Amino acid sequence: MFKTLAQVGAQFRRSQLVLVASAPGGGKSAFVSTVLIESEVRGMYFSADSDESEQYSRAVSIITGSPLAEVLEHMEKGETHEYDKMLNGSLSRLRFDYNAAPSLDDIESNVTAYAYLYGRYPEVIVIDNLRDVVSDDPGESYMVLENTLGWLKDLARQTQACVIVLHHVTGEWEDGDKPIPLSGLRGKVGKIPQLVLTLFREETPFGEDMGVAIVKNRGGRASSAGKFTVSLDCDLSTMTIKDKEADPLAGVDEGWRRMMEELS
Repeated sequence: MFKTLAQVGAQFRRSQLVLVASAPGGGKSAFVSTVLIESEVRGMYFSADSDESEQYSRAVSIITGSPLAEVLEHMEKGETHEYDKMLNGSLSRLRFDYNAAPSLDDIESNVTAYAYLYGRYPEVIVIDNLRDVVSDDPGESYMVLENTLGWLKDLARQTQACVIVLHHVTGEWEDGDKPIPLSGLRGKVGKIPQLVLTLFREETPFGEDMGVAIVKNRGGRASSAGKFTVSLDCDLSTMTIKDKEADPLAGVDEGWRRMMEELS
């Protein structure tokens, strides 16, 4: 979906477990929804953290580029006929579950039902988010979260889907204005996923971009300290997240380019 990430080896791969974390309001749901919608994959989205109206308005904004406030205004007035037609076509390959506290059995049953309905498993399964998944073990301890991630990793292998789990960060990083290291994950749960991305706000002369720190990547370069980052154009008022249109290093001598990339 994002060439900026693919070029540095941070790719969403089937049969693998991916963790995406950010501060509250850091855009992780918008980021993953953009991946699902724009890449046109078959997907199952367990939306424990967001209700139907939130997902509806986000999807409309992502597809049309309309301001989220404008979409919400039309929804409040009941003026959604055109939106409904558009989403019925664009999202026909996606299914959403809005259980606020899904168990592992719930997740397995829904994924199995998807396979019966379509004759194959979804290509992407999103869990939004980790702390809302109900485990047989009470609490939110390290072992409970690790066991849940271990189960989801096995689900990725069994279904050959890319399982993307959204997660929160510890209080120290909840401002979301600087790269979040692997140690900033709530519960320190970075061992099991093959790829871990943390999102943060990146100040620019023109506003804010979405910074993506690649803190774990078994398929390429990463920095657990959050020092290896890339930037995406981002406007959450319209749910727009995309690659930057211009390469700031275009035309630079290759030797200088490599040096500048290393320094950045």
